[in-house]
Amino acid sequence: MKKVLFATTALVFSAGIAAAEVSVGGDGRMGVVYNGTDWNFSSRIRVSFTASGTTDGGLEFGGSMRADQATAATNGTAASVYISGAFGKLSMGDVVGAPEALFGDYYEVGYTDLSSMGGLGNDIQYLTGDNGGDVGASAITDTNTQQVLNTGPNLLYTGTFGAFSVAASMSDGKAGSTDASQEYAIAGAYTFGNYTVGLGYEYLDATVFDIPAPGNDPVVLGTGKADMVTLAGVAQFGNTSVKAHIAHAGKDLDIDYYGIGASSVFGATTVGGYVQHAKDKIDNTDVTWYGLGAEYDLGGGATIKGGVADNDISGSDMVADLGVKFSF
Repeated sequence: MKKVLFATTALVFSAGIAAAEVSVGGDGRMGVVYNGTDWNFSSRIRVSFTASGTTDGGLEFGGSMRADQATAATNGTAASVYISGAFGKLSMGDVVGAPEALFGDYYEVGYTDLSSMGGLGNDIQYLTGDNGGDVGASAITDTNTQQVLNTGPNLLYTGTFGAFSVAASMSDGKAGSTDASQEYAIAGAYTFGNYTVGLGYEYLDATVFDIPAPGNDPVVLGTGKADMVTLAGVAQFGNTSVKAHIAHAGKDLDIDYYGIGASSVFGATTVGGYVQHAKDKIDNTDVTWYGLGAEYDLGGGATIKGGVADNDISGSDMVADLGVKFSF
């Protein structure tokens, strides 16, 4: 349940003045995680603020901001703004790329999203735009921390016209004031009955940086280009949803991806899983990821959820978790 903070803020936007509504919500989780070696406690709380309004001319506008908990290990925010109308919706900020906006990912296994333990997990591999930064080819990397740097804000357009859905996205090619990676993506989908099929194309002109001591400029280590074509499909059979995709990353990459996932609802219980495979033809390596999970809705925004995930990489171990998720 979202709590309304206030609904009388006057915003000036284009053609007129309208009252905006601002609300606050969030999510949390707590439980245990098996990382392949040990069981550990894991918890998180996030608060989200959402604002929306309408101009005198009928255009809708708004934005959202998510504040993550601040600890010694994690902190951060995510935010985006949008304007929408009969033409569709235009968003800027921490937004996903065009194919992900239409196709999404597979059923999320585990209350912590076990894909965060390494590998793809339930996340479909997209080349561009995941929450304001490159996700493909380790595009912009701090070689000291091995963290991929955001290049946001990104721009995302989505529109639905009858049975057709379209999306387009791009970055401004900057990481702060530094020239960085330029990315573009387009996608389209067609829905007929209980079935949806879609096709997406992404392009990434990547720059890899070394981030030196504070006060010094980043050093460019190299550049590269990559593109990706993704074909995806979704089918609904009663309370069961099935999703599949196949993709190829080319230019400086040569990687094939494919996978399938499904979830079924039985009253308050949902069961789901996925299998994904990737083959790198340059390195002549391949890996398969798979996961299986379930959740039980306790009502009132609380859910018991757990799962197991693994891959066929030599030396890797199964990971698992079990906990409670909250939505408020």
